[in-house]
Amino acid sequence: MWLRGHGNKPLRDARGEAIAFRIAASKALAGQGTWYQLCTAHRAAQDIFGGWHTGLALIPFTLSELAEGPRQ
Repeated sequence: MWLRGHGNKPLRDARGEAIAFRIAASKALAGQGTWYQLCTAHRAAQDIFGGWHTGLALIPFTLSELAEGPRQ
């Protein structure tokens, strides 16, 4: 997953590359929808953005997009 950032684009690192997150857990909460616990190997992004997010904050990607980066 990519985490939705400014302008509905994936969150990017200092080099401009999209930061991939993985879903470590999920919880469906009545009246709140499903929440996803995200984690990433990117240390700074993990410290700042790792944790629970709603599905609205996520952008799914294909394996080819992971290798190539998101479409502009």
